[in-house]
Parts: sequence; C-alpha cells; structure tokens
Amino acid sequence: MRDRRIIAVPMASVNGWRSEARHRIATGKPRSLCLRAMQPDAPSRHLSFLFADVERSTRLAELHGSAAGAALARYHELAERAAGAHEGHVFERIGDGAYAVFERARDAVLAAVDLQDAIRAEPWGDVGPIRVRIAIVSGDVELRGERYYGRPLFRAARIQGFTNGGETILSGDTADELNGWVPPRMRLRDLGTQRLRDVAQPERMFALVRPRASGDASTADGAGSRPGDAPPIRVLIVDDHTVVRRGLRGFLELLKDFDIVGEAENGREAIAAVERLAPDVILMDILMPEMGGIEATTAIKAEHPEIAVVAITSLIEEDKVAAAIAAGASGYLLKDAEAEEVATAIRAASRGEMHLDPAVARLLADRLQSGGA
Repeated sequence: MRDRRIIAVPMASVNGWRSEARHRIATGKPRSLCLRAMQPDAPSRHLSFLFADVERSTRLAELHGSAAGAALARYHELAERAAGAHEGHVFERIGDGAYAVFERARDAVLAAVDLQDAIRAEPWGDVGPIRVRIAIVSGDVELRGERYYGRPLFRAARIQGFTNGGETILSGDTADELNGWVPPRMRLRDLGTQRLRDVAQPERMFALVRPRASGDASTADGAGSRPGDAPPIRVLIVDDHTVVRRGLRGFLELLKDFDIVGEAENGREAIAAVERLAPDVILMDILMPEMGGIEATTAIKAEHPEIAVVAITSLIEEDKVAAAIAAGASGYLLKDAEAEEVATAIRAASRGEMHLDPAVARLLADRLQSGGA
C-alpha cells in the first residue's frame, strides 16, 4: 500500500521543485524521461483536477522556519480531508503543492470551497494567516497506474499561476460541466478569455466567489479598532512600480488585521481585480499607464460603493487631491508617509472615515482660508 504520510519539508526549496514537480505530475516521469513514447492502449478518462499551493510559501519559510513546515503539514492534512469529503483524493503532494482528482466537476468545486474555508478558519499561530491558490480544470486524461497524463494537467498548472492567494479559478470546461450549478452562497464571476504561457489556445476562466451582503463592513468600536473576532481588512495594492507594491505588501503583511488579497499594475487591472478579489480597501496610485488611479476610482466606486479607496502618490498638487476626493477616495497619502500612517489610513477607510496626509490637510486648510478671506 502506498505510504501517504505527510512529511514537513524545507519550504525554501519549493520554488526550485515546482517546475519539475508539475512536469512529473503531468507525465509521471522525471523531465529527463519525458520524451519516451507513450503506449497507444492507455485508458482514457474524463476527470476534474484540483491544483492547490500556498502563496508566498518561500517567504513564510524564511520568516518562520520550522513553524512554517508545521503549517505546511497541516495545510496538506486539510487538503486531503477536503478532497476525501467529496469523493476525490490527493494523488500527489510535493512541497506546498497538493494535487487532487475527482470524477465530477462539482465535487472538485465543493472540495475547493471546503479547503478555502478550512484555511481561513485554521489558527495558524505565529505564521499568521496563509493563503491558498486553487485551480480546477476538467478534461480527458490517460491513466497509467496511479499517474495521469494529458493537457488538462498542464492547463491547471498555468491557471494556478494566474491565481492569487485565497482565489479559486475554474477553467471554462469545468464551468460548462457545472451547467449553471454553484455551491450555496457562491457564484461564478466570468473573467473572460486569458492568454496562458505556453498554451496555444486562450482559456476562458471563472472565479468562484462568495458575494458579501451590503452592510457587512465592520464598524468602529470605542477604541477605533476592529473587534477581535472581525475578519482582517482585505486590501488590494495598485501601483505601476513593483518595488512600491512589494514595500507596501511587506509591511502590511506583518499586521494581523490586514489581508493583502492581491496587486495590480494599473487602473484597468485594478477594476478587473476588484471583480475577482472583493477587497475592502484599495491603495491606489494616481499616475499609472493605461488607466490612472482617479479614473479607476471613479469606475470602481460607481459599481462598488462599499469599497473604500485610499489614494497614495508622490504628488501633492491641489487639483489631483481634489479630483481624487471627488472620485470617491476616502484618503490621500504621499508615498513618503510612515508605514504606520498607511495602516492608519486603511483602518480609517474601512470604517468609512477620511484620512489625509498632514501635508495634504495643510494644503486644503490653506486653500479654505484663502478662499474665505
């Protein structure tokens, strides 16, 4: 009988394994043997596959060492439990990757919902909340012993690379097999057709989301902080400079009351990300290519007035400040603001309050005084 024990491995090696691991999952052989001719009589089956991994797992390992290994082992236990509860099984585990197979697409979707809920509910201790990326693909594969071969597995790996932590993305084939069915209190959000690396044909994709009811946002308590049992504030970071996004994310991820749900490089990406990630607060740069922050804020607030936007920029021009506030921004910060001030602005925005950088507040105060003179 196959040994199915879970082994906590050094997660710092995960990224180095991932390419070889996915190739091994799809072919059943090391990369050096991948060109061996396949047997013509291998049985073919139509199945659904769930690919899951932990976002930023290498960083967790660097920060938390053996505690991250214990968290990884627990994550694998939750993945196997979710698959088994819905007539599936995990057929491979490598590093932070868990790969499960199901006879029916809806079972794979139910397992994904259970796994994401279990991950969110799990007390992760000093490691802090972890976020799992899930891709679900359906299609015909060849079965050889305990190994699966075929294009759906490569597509699943590519879709998973498109996915952010906390997201579950379905291929168009899987969505078609659901035939309009979705789990209770969930819905599919059409992400359109996307180009995937090394995949010849564009892939239509759908995000599995749980809509929030209006009025779900937490309200301020007497101390001006979120209640201890309130979920963390979901934050989307939008800036065209990678170093800025990484700097903001690196600090905010250290705070227990924030959940960084994703990043975007411009306003157009931000609008699409909002539909997938349902953030509570967006940190929005003003000047970006393709679509700037003010235009994006206007569009987002028109469709999702419950989402707060905090403008963050290097500019302190009065017309930019006025335009951002008129577009619906709940705050305006300069990029040289202290990290704690950024956190304060996000918390204020999540409570429906306005927070302005002191320099911006002085500018507006001077303008009001000169206008009244």
